[in-house]
Amino acid sequence: MAEVILIFSPPTRRAGPAKADGVFDAPPHVTPYKEETIRRVKAVSPSWGCGMPDKETLVVVMPADQKHNGLSKEKFVDLLEFAEDKLQVSRVLAVFEKQGLSMTEGFPRTLRYVGFRVLSPEAYPNCITADVHFVMCYRV
Repeated sequence: MAEVILIFSPPTRRAGPAKADGVFDAPPHVTPYKEETIRRVKAVSPSWGCGMPDKETLVVVMPADQKHNGLSKEKFVDLLEFAEDKLQVSRVLAVFEKQGLSMTEGFPRTLRYVGFRVLSPEAYPNCITADVHFVMCYRV
């Protein structure tokens, strides 16, 4: 399993990658934005977690039963802009546990409307397992 740079611990039901020792060891351009990244992710949903498996990718871990009701579209778009402008990533991955997930309705369907596309399992970062996770990708 590849090392993931932990920015924020994942939700209680472990739905994605995290570095075992919890050390934040990010590229120099990302380190100053650790707290702001956490704040922006939590502003969209308190149940979300995030990490960076490489310097080009922000992973946002979401519950399989995530509802779009109550989420701020504005804060979500702000998070995507922040990822591009400050973290300088080229993609944002939305990671869900497959168990209990409906890929044709609910939040995955909503993400398609803002530009996320299903990511082929062959393109998953090494730290995300295709048999357990479903991933959508937004190209910045």
